[in-house]
Amino acid sequence: MKRSLWIGVGAVLLLLGGWLGYRQVFPAGRTVGSLVPPGALLVLASDRLQDTVSARVLRNQISLRQLPVFDEARQKLDRFLYATADSATVLNFVSGRTIRYSLHSISRTTLDFIFYIPITASDKPFLNRLTNPDPRQYRVLNHTFAGEKILDLVQRGNEPVGSFILTDDFLVGSVSGILIENVAKRMHQSLKFASADADFQVDADHLAGLSVRPEVLQSLFSNVGSLVRLFLPEELTLQFRPSASRSHLVGYAVDQIGNRQDVAALFANQTPRRIQYAYLIPQTTATLYHIGISDASQFGKSLSNLLGSASSDFLRGRFKQIEPETKPLYQSLGPDILLCRLESPTGFLRQVLILTAQDGKKLANAYQQIAFRSGAKTQATPKSYLGHKILLLNVPELPASLFSSLFSGFSQSWITQHGSSLIVANSEDAMQDYLQQVQRGAVWTADARQAELLKTTLRPANFTAFARVNRGHANMLTSWPLGWQNLLDQVDPTTGSPALANLENIAYQASYGNENIQSTVILGRTTRRASQAVLNKVLLQKKTLFNAPLISAPIVTGNLSDSSAQFYAQNNAGQFVLVTPDGDKLVQNNTDGPIRSNALGVDFLNNGRLQYLFMTDRTLYIADPVRISKKVALQAIPLPKGIDPSFLARPRGSQQRNMVALVAHEDGHIYALDRQHRTFVRLMTAPNKGALQLPFQVISTPMGMDVLAIQADGTLNHWRENGTQYPHFPAKIERTNEEEPEIHFDGPALLPSGQTQIRTITDEGQLLTINTTGLIAKRIQLYRPVRSGSFRLFPDEDQTNWLLLRTTDTELSVLDQQGQRRFDVRALQSGRNNVRYHRLGAGIELISVKSGGFTMLYDLNGRILNDRPIPSDFLVALQFDERTNELYVLSGAQQAVQLFSIRLR
Repeated sequence: MKRSLWIGVGAVLLLLGGWLGYRQVFPAGRTVGSLVPPGALLVLASDRLQDTVSARVLRNQISLRQLPVFDEARQKLDRFLYATADSATVLNFVSGRTIRYSLHSISRTTLDFIFYIPITASDKPFLNRLTNPDPRQYRVLNHTFAGEKILDLVQRGNEPVGSFILTDDFLVGSVSGILIENVAKRMHQSLKFASADADFQVDADHLAGLSVRPEVLQSLFSNVGSLVRLFLPEELTLQFRPSASRSHLVGYAVDQIGNRQDVAALFANQTPRRIQYAYLIPQTTATLYHIGISDASQFGKSLSNLLGSASSDFLRGRFKQIEPETKPLYQSLGPDILLCRLESPTGFLRQVLILTAQDGKKLANAYQQIAFRSGAKTQATPKSYLGHKILLLNVPELPASLFSSLFSGFSQSWITQHGSSLIVANSEDAMQDYLQQVQRGAVWTADARQAELLKTTLRPANFTAFARVNRGHANMLTSWPLGWQNLLDQVDPTTGSPALANLENIAYQASYGNENIQSTVILGRTTRRASQAVLNKVLLQKKTLFNAPLISAPIVTGNLSDSSAQFYAQNNAGQFVLVTPDGDKLVQNNTDGPIRSNALGVDFLNNGRLQYLFMTDRTLYIADPVRISKKVALQAIPLPKGIDPSFLARPRGSQQRNMVALVAHEDGHIYALDRQHRTFVRLMTAPNKGALQLPFQVISTPMGMDVLAIQADGTLNHWRENGTQYPHFPAKIERTNEEEPEIHFDGPALLPSGQTQIRTITDEGQLLTINTTGLIAKRIQLYRPVRSGSFRLFPDEDQTNWLLLRTTDTELSVLDQQGQRRFDVRALQSGRNNVRYHRLGAGIELISVKSGGFTMLYDLNGRILNDRPIPSDFLVALQFDERTNELYVLSGAQQAVQLFSIRLR
């Protein structure tokens, strides 16, 4: 009896233990984490993602629903829920619920979401509507997979809307039926194979949580400097909340140091801090990297150790070569190391490294000594620009040799000293652009919202990486895997634009301790969106009246968007008038005729400020504005006989420091303006007489300056700076057979940046690709309509990109680079038309068409940007202010100069 009792007790205990063990592995109620299929790229949670937000709020602050990935998840869930119920019912259902979303890869090019909505017994009416929708619009099918019933919501035409599973605690759904089948399989797997639930905090202060797998971070940063990946933790679990300014959302995370000990050692004993030298960051910065230093000597020792074990053989070998000279440089460093990658319409890296210093002279000397030890030739003669001495150190990858591969992209170093800081640029153009912006105050601290971002939103950190999305050739999306590109390029039906268009700034910041990395991710924008009431409206900002009619377009100096703008105008009495920012009209001098050319800003007088060069039919004038006295000194240089007065070019890359401008001669020669002797000298000679098709192209090369120009008869010239032509040039483009008409060109030729083949088009529409030997590699005859018109290559004003143009006397067609039509403009005034292609920075590209006395503006898809024509007797001047998203248009018409603004976004 006693034995039987013990056997019975044992059996009961065994059954109980077995039951408990079974429930431990296969519980009756599963957590949301146990439902997520393996391989989720990220998991996010929020109780406010589906909330409605007013248009007014969306214009002035960032919302969770405007962020990429968050927005895509919201759209997927909305498409599913709104198929079965009205908006009030859906919002009532999702209100206050913390909904999770997991992102998964379906194929190499496709990503999609699964959503997990917690449900209770009170949700039965809504779930009944979901499973029994309006039969006139939808129906629900079902099938069994892995022992689970899967419901498929389809439209009457059998187009799938989504699939879902109902458990006791969750409604699990997805647009993808494959992903729901993965959930079904997951529901019959042991919990010991499940990852732990992400610890998300969602409450009044925290809008959302986001967990990202380390391999996802690696793939998204695959095309950025390798050290950027080292700065990132191996996994990020972020809690998002609004910033103080409401213009950004900030995600905070504390993650284990993992395999980032080398980076942590780099910042040992370095106190996290904010950017202190923000007044040296130019406005056109597309990407910024910042390293904060509080102990320069300690940082130098740590950096030496890191570089001594660098993975790159080149950097490791270079550092061993220069190591004896590095200590003085590291000890001279100030609190900020800043790498600014500027907007680049050409796609080439335009980089500026700012090394702040405790002793600026000592830092500059140390940098030069390291350059000479690295193999730089004897010191070249410095150039002067805007009061700065600029020196070329022709040694590759010097910043990367000193500060790691994050600072690569310097094929040479152009250096100057600004205050106590050492400025290093990777090209002369980048250096000149940088100094111009700093001189006129186009820096981050001068922009109120950018300054607020720096002082309030960005946190003190050891390392900061900041990117402005969709800036010229800085679009992060294009470097991401194809699946991510397809996901984030989807258009939001409520706004008509991808979610990425709502995001301007992305920042990652990190501070490193012994055990943890404290990370901050910042997402938002510093520019305000325009309301529909003012979008694309032409608003008159200022009107300046004259006593006599104008005879040329006004010349702008300064920024049209602020009080620094002043301009020059000419009246029919030959007077050259300065209009000050206060609106004063000051007659400065007389010119010998109307201005025919563009205006070129150069440091002609070497007095620390820009002068403006322009030409009349007989004279080149140099206008030197003196703002303090509100005057302009006007100097004249006679033009040689035969000079074409319509085009001035900048001699980019020229090794001759006194050559400041290039002009074309009617015989096809190129002349240069010598600053020292104040005269024009023939720089390049055309063997065959004939005018060049303007604009000719100036190309900066490592060896100096090249010029590419084509003549109307098809003679293609490709000069070096010393006046000689490349082998096989000049090349004559001939017709392929005698039946074709004679070859003739109405437009220029162009060698696109980074390419080796020249592009041009005949007036009859033969699109030509020409190789470096002058031979035609490809001919394509474009379609010629009945009113054929003539074709020409259509570069933008800075020759950074090109389109094609087909024109008749009253019509024009803008074509892409393959000759496909983008849009047409018809009913133009015969003989009174002018069209230009503008690339204004911040991703803004447009076409201006002046016909008669008015100008219209178009984007590259043909959409009109101005709600009414802009009065203009001459070509208009355009500037875009990225801080306000406003386009400024300066126009001369009859006896007035008018300044208009147009809000674009």
